[in-house]
Amino acid sequence: MWQRDASPPVQRVQLIPTRTEHRRHHRKYAEGELPADRSFWFRGPDNKLNLRAQNLIVFLQMADGIDDDTWLHHLKRGDYSRWFAEGIKDEALTEQGREVEAMLHADAAQTRAAIRAAIERIYTLPV
Repeated sequence: MWQRDASPPVQRVQLIPTRTEHRRHHRKYAEGELPADRSFWFRGPDNKLNLRAQNLIVFLQMADGIDDDTWLHHLKRGDYSRWFAEGIKDEALTEQGREVEAMLHADAAQTRAAIRAAIERIYTLPV
């Protein structure tokens, strides 16, 4: 490090790595628009739907409005954790999603609430 008015003017310093996790594009995933190939698509068990959630806020809004069969169809297939891993690229959220998907005796309302809580805990979504 060089300081003009210091004595000595040049000093060796050691940088210490940060202790906080780097949260790249954090706001983009919550509020921005992911491209179609990285968005979540609610299709349902018979492919009757074609609803695109281009970010986490829209995902939660749609999750609240879709029918239980569609929600559980995607849950049982592991689609939510797969999207968190591949589309959102968030390891912590992916792990939380897998834990919810493994809740074998939970109903749609319970698993929706658990996914919502995980997203809100990690992303602290705006009101």
